[in-house]
Amino acid sequence: MTGRTARLGLAAVLLASAVAADAASAASPRNDSSHGAAFFSELLTGRVWLYERPNSARAEDRGTLWGSYYRPDGTVLSCVHLDGAWTALADRWRVVPSRRFRALYNYYKAGTAPDPAQVAGHVPIFHDPESGRLHTESLSPGNPPGAWFVLSHGWAQESWPRALKDACPGLGLPPDLPVNERQTSARMDEAIAQDPDAPVRALPGSELRAPGATGLALAGGGPTTTAAELARFLTVNDGTVLASPDGARLVLVLGPEKDELWRLDERGDVADVGWLLPSADGAGIVLQWERLPRKDRYRVGDPFPLLPTGERHAAMRLTDRIVARDRDVSLPFMDRGSVAFRFAAGGSVTARMDGGETVGGRWRWSRGSLHVALDGVRDVAAYPWRALAGRLGRTANGAAADPAE
Repeated sequence: MTGRTARLGLAAVLLASAVAADAASAASPRNDSSHGAAFFSELLTGRVWLYERPNSARAEDRGTLWGSYYRPDGTVLSCVHLDGAWTALADRWRVVPSRRFRALYNYYKAGTAPDPAQVAGHVPIFHDPESGRLHTESLSPGNPPGAWFVLSHGWAQESWPRALKDACPGLGLPPDLPVNERQTSARMDEAIAQDPDAPVRALPGSELRAPGATGLALAGGGPTTTAAELARFLTVNDGTVLASPDGARLVLVLGPEKDELWRLDERGDVADVGWLLPSADGAGIVLQWERLPRKDRYRVGDPFPLLPTGERHAAMRLTDRIVARDRDVSLPFMDRGSVAFRFAAGGSVTARMDGGETVGGRWRWSRGSLHVALDGVRDVAAYPWRALAGRLGRTANGAAADPAE
């Protein structure tokens, strides 16, 4: 709803829009990558990823700068420090969608599929758009089993460090790849200090990140987000399309009494509606679907598994434009014939009746329809969004166009 005012219960009630978490999430939160596979492919292609392995077996390898250049043809050229010596490597790379982790970065052999057990380099990947930090995480094979640790951390940049140019002179990098003459140290901390502006920050699309998308290992076992951060995120994304790790498109719809999550079909119509309810123990939220035979749960503080897409749903764009135009909209209302409505931000509406009487009321979106209630009228009118868009399009210009477009 345009201009919706946040209420006191927002942080405690609205966190349920984390529908992608499954029933086991209360015991084991997901460790979804911070962005989708397409974003990471764009971030890395044609750029250099500088990183270190903080948990390398050899102490002398820790803190040593490694570098990889990602060619558009799917090959990666790397200069790494292993067993006390510099080594030049050529391999294949890709970032692929994952139903379990949203995106997996992995080296691979041609024709092989990503490994769901995240071995051989198939790991979740995380990017912080403000600092430019880029890191991967993996599951520990030892004790305790299932514990996440930081596999690599570093940043992406547009140039190849002088230190690595000297360490691996025969790597075969493109001749037009700039050499960063400032970065003369092969130590991680010194290289970033030599050119603190080198990391890629604020790449278009990097802002489309959910609260807590920092990685479980980086969080050190603590909460990755707060209820306040989630409340702000949900308020900003009221009426926008969110994406689940499995590719489902959903719309968060905050209401004055109940909050909903719409599951969209391929056309953008509402295929199912979920109701957001507090869990019995008060530690999270339960999402009760109307049609799907399941409940989804989310625990406050865990990574938020729904990513913003930056796309506002057409239904909400429709009322955005109606409110912005500040003009009467003629709609049928119950058995009263055509009524002239004037919609305002914040959910208020006035209606000019046939007899000239002006009546106040409220409007809101629910279950894919625009609901309008007038003061003193018991019944509530509901206008399905696509039918409403077609009607208003014909009214405006004589064509069945969607005025939200």
